Amino acid sequence: MPFTSYAELEHGERRPYPRESTLHSQVAQWAARTPHALAVQVGGDVLTYRDLLKRANRYAGELLARGVRPGDVVAVLDVPSVRRVVTYLAVLIAGGAYLPLDELNPLERNRAMVADSGAVVVLTADACAQDMPGATSLDQLESRAMRRGDEPPRLPPGSALDVAYVMYTSGSTGRPKGVAIPHRAITRLVVNSDYVHLSRRDVIAHGSNASFDAATFEIWGALLNGGKLVGLAKDDMLVHQELTRFIHDASVSALFLTPAVFHAHAVEAPAAFRGLRALLIGGDVLDPGAVRGVLAAGGPGMLLNLYGPTEATTFSTGLSLDLENSRTDTLSIGRPIANTDVCVLRSGERVPIGEEGELHIGGDGLAHGYVGNEALTRERFVADPQQPGHRLYQTGDLARWNDDGTLSFLGRSDTQVKLRGFRVELGEVEAALRTHHAVSDAVVFMHGDHGAERLVGYVATGGLEEPADYLSHLRRKLPPYMMPSEVMRLREFPLTANGKVDRTRLIKEYADDE
Repeated sequence: MPFTSYAELEHGERRPYPRESTLHSQVAQWAARTPHALAVQVGGDVLTYRDLLKRANRYAGELLARGVRPGDVVAVLDVPSVRRVVTYLAVLIAGGAYLPLDELNPLERNRAMVADSGAVVVLTADACAQDMPGATSLDQLESRAMRRGDEPPRLPPGSALDVAYVMYTSGSTGRPKGVAIPHRAITRLVVNSDYVHLSRRDVIAHGSNASFDAATFEIWGALLNGGKLVGLAKDDMLVHQELTRFIHDASVSALFLTPAVFHAHAVEAPAAFRGLRALLIGGDVLDPGAVRGVLAAGGPGMLLNLYGPTEATTFSTGLSLDLENSRTDTLSIGRPIANTDVCVLRSGERVPIGEEGELHIGGDGLAHGYVGNEALTRERFVADPQQPGHRLYQTGDLARWNDDGTLSFLGRSDTQVKLRGFRVELGEVEAALRTHHAVSDAVVFMHGDHGAERLVGYVATGGLEEPADYLSHLRRKLPPYMMPSEVMRLREFPLTANGKVDRTRLIKEYADDE
């Protein structure tokens, strides 16, 4: 066996990294060391490290003039652009935490996130066309900021434990949850880690949605290592000819994809990734057959299967795949990455190797908790029974340790699902359906196999509304990735002997109908 104790299994390698540094101070160091190196490129808009820092300093000065103070949350709603990256950095320089809003979200959802986070300023691009109360135009802020000097504002240096961003995930109660991520957790993710080595020679593609935490790896993986961040348009990401051309033309070395996108390319163009040094896959279950096809076609230099919840900052475990370890029916999610702890517990106790338990995560990647929700924070971030004074995030994911020291993901202990890389609490979709005036109850399931998963909603209603009416109602409340593909109208739900909805019978009857 390649290990001798639980300690070897549970604790990722302790590697040095700038643990006490803020993100913006590290970017400033690169601007001093390599001022003319290219930092960000989106389309034809390009900034060097020196110009990136100068522009961010100017934006920060304008934010301070508008009342932003250390610890404040600033919401940012912008299309993929160089300016969006500058704005995130500016918020940090001003001592705040940025809240990335997705332009594809319905207005009602973005408004709810702004209110829940307590954001003191909301910055929106005119191109996003969302009516956010009290919002400041990014065009206006940029115009005023460019009249300022480009020296950094005089502020206390800040701490690596300050919140860098707040990111919202689906919530089982019907409300999304705001996860508060500190600077240290991000630095630990991308600087001198062991799952992938990043340097100033890297070109990292940025194609993830603003509100998907893979963007954390992309943006800060480039900027904290002196590398180059290159915007990848969504349309180019989804068409294999365009993706192959982009990788070649931009000299991309590192790319993140969700399994759904990877699987589609693996079928149509398995050789598309040969130009990459590292291809990172995460967010859902990965098909071993697709992996073997890509590797057999020449593959990238490294193909990584990664796992991690938003509450532990993007990635917590990983496995570098090859033709040998991918010859299985299901792929392992690997071992803890550097400066990360992972354990499998049942009733607070370590379970034996080979037995199922709930995955818990600790280490420097942990979030502070949920914004404005101390009760949920206490429920999900629990004391580590083996390390007094340390916390563990209780993921709700089921797993087991394998004899070779790797972890196998076994599913969920609740109704949360992963759909195209996004976490979806079915309870949140059900709660949104119940707000329709004609719906007395709602149940949502995920149907389909890998690559063809979809959400299907069932509503109990005496109304005569067509299914399209319920979908239209949901579009005003949910982001596109949480939308059911269809809603089925029933007079009433089958019930168990205890009077609860008989989910097993309901899904069986649907499957039989198919």
